[in-house]
Amino acid sequence: MAASSDSTSATTVLYVVVVVVAVLVATVLAPVVFNATAGSGDSDESSVAVITLRGGTSDANVAAISEDLREARNNDSIEAVVMRIDSPGGGVTSSEEFYLAMNRTAAEMPVVTYVEGYAASGGYFGIVPSDRIYVKPSSLVGSIGVIATLPSTLEAQNAQVRNALRTGPDKQLQTIDGVREQLELLQNAFVGTVMTHRGDELELSREEVSNAATYRGTEAVENGFADDIGTLESAIAHAAEEAEGIEGDEYDVYYKDPPSTGIGIILTDADVESTNGSVVYVDRNEEDTGPEFVPPVRYYAVYGIPKSFVDGEVITNETG
Repeated sequence: MAASSDSTSATTVLYVVVVVVAVLVATVLAPVVFNATAGSGDSDESSVAVITLRGGTSDANVAAISEDLREARNNDSIEAVVMRIDSPGGGVTSSEEFYLAMNRTAAEMPVVTYVEGYAASGGYFGIVPSDRIYVKPSSLVGSIGVIATLPSTLEAQNAQVRNALRTGPDKQLQTIDGVREQLELLQNAFVGTVMTHRGDELELSREEVSNAATYRGTEAVENGFADDIGTLESAIAHAAEEAEGIEGDEYDVYYKDPPSTGIGIILTDADVESTNGSVVYVDRNEEDTGPEFVPPVRYYAVYGIPKSFVDGEVITNETG
């Protein structure tokens, strides 16, 4: 009888463990939906989606925001999007991804941006397709420029080139002239994008935009980097007004949580280190005995100093 009881208890415990694991897996893998927090409460009601980006335009953040925008485009009840942003920018490539996702969404529905804090450099790059940009007086926008970091001194790179066999003359580490040329190309593309979307509103010349200055909210409205001083509610109301499927005040507002890049990743103590109170994720692969490669030149559209600048040489183009 005792054996049967023990067996039943073990089965019950196993069942509970399986259910708990299944719930956790479902929580991580299930599609994330928008949460209704305002409006009539009718699920069929036309709605405005509020998507939030707080932090840099990193690969992970931009991937999450792009997915949020894709969900909004594919949701028949969502008629407009408000992008709430507080971002100093980040890598050039990820900032371009942010722009492309916003531009595609703006082609299908009204997109309005509310600058909660920063929309600088790559952060501003992403929001220029917006139909309207609202700022607070303390908001900071602009910094239309590109910078690059080199992982080592040019002398060390040149030594590597001399000691390496290669298949062609262009198969080599970049020179300072090559980096500056790339900076100029990236800068022209960045400034050109801003002029394309904001040229009619800007009171600044292309050269002045290229100087990469930043502007507080009131000045940004005056020079055309932003459209109006307002609140998140102002942005939502304007988005609803511009939406074809919304009439009057009969609409819901859906808020999407900001990206959380740690969701779904299980780490052990061996995977993290603490540096001055900050958690640093460490890639530990003791079996990797291959050669150690120097990272390539990295290009940033950012207002601020990325951590990688500490050990690298910083190069700026002449205009920003």
